[in-house]
Amino acid sequence: YAGPGSVDDAFVKSLLAMYKEQGKLPMKYVYEMTADILDLLKKEKTLQRIAVPEGSKITVVGDLHGQYFDFVHMLEDISGLPSPSNPILFNGDFVDRGVWSCEVLMCLFAMKLQHPSAVHFNRGNHESEMTNYQYGFANEVEVKYEKKLMDLMSETFRYLPLAHVLEGQVFVTHAGIPGPEERLWLDWFSKAPDEAAGVLIRKTQVTLAEIEKVDRVVEPNPVENPLVIDFLWGDPKGANGYGPSTRVPMVYTFGPDIVKNFLEANNLKYMLRSHETKSSGHQETVPGLHTVFSAPNYIDRAGNMAAVAVLTNKGGSLTPEFKQFKHQPHPDIPSGAYMPGKSL
Repeated sequence: YAGPGSVDDAFVKSLLAMYKEQGKLPMKYVYEMTADILDLLKKEKTLQRIAVPEGSKITVVGDLHGQYFDFVHMLEDISGLPSPSNPILFNGDFVDRGVWSCEVLMCLFAMKLQHPSAVHFNRGNHESEMTNYQYGFANEVEVKYEKKLMDLMSETFRYLPLAHVLEGQVFVTHAGIPGPEERLWLDWFSKAPDEAAGVLIRKTQVTLAEIEKVDRVVEPNPVENPLVIDFLWGDPKGANGYGPSTRVPMVYTFGPDIVKNFLEANNLKYMLRSHETKSSGHQETVPGLHTVFSAPNYIDRAGNMAAVAVLTNKGGSLTPEFKQFKHQPHPDIPSGAYMPGKSL
């Protein structure tokens, strides 16, 4: 690696091949490539807008979670490698749980260094310090490289965009949309979610322009930056209104009416998000909201298919098509092996 200009097709393909053989990228290159990615991300906005002209397409990839052998199969056989004619938006959760998070991440970085305007990233809830120290990425970095590399990784993650709007029509974020205006969290919510929906209200819709101005360069905190939490952690639900999430405190679920109001206020046709495992890899979870998840047989035992979403501009409208794929054989290291308390 000798700067972004040195990353060509041969570099990317040899990196993919080296990692299949369990090879390791020298630490010097990891630092240099990550620092160059950080420079690129600093020029991007919290909400990025991407044109998808008529006749062209863009692929949206969901959670990857360090499952390298599934990731490389997806690139080679399902989505194709990114290029100006094959742009890809990776929708967060690149790392954690799976034991090849460093490898997945460095391939993503290499592809973005080669094609900065055709490779796009959204931040996921697993691109943050709290999750990285709990679910394995920080330990993996320490085992494969050194502890202080995590400081640079964490800073790079903080600069990842939170959302993309495709061709002015489709909103893409890792998890959710803006939660209630008053961030109430009461003990009885979880016991009576329907009643909670009557208390958790949003009267004024958050606009794309407001999202663009959100300070994203933070560690997610529900009190200090609630919108960041919503985009990284929220989940849709079947019933109308907001409700309490069962994931972590101060995270909200949102119903079909909340999705409809947000899309209408921003003149959007539908939204794509990830964040939840789906048995077929994708699902129209509520009307106007599609979930896409790209880690098959998640944590080596979920048994799910994975999918990517291919959005093609047909007659001015972005039409989604979902391509499914199955998990691939991988070396015998169990998912989660780098999590605290495990043997590696």
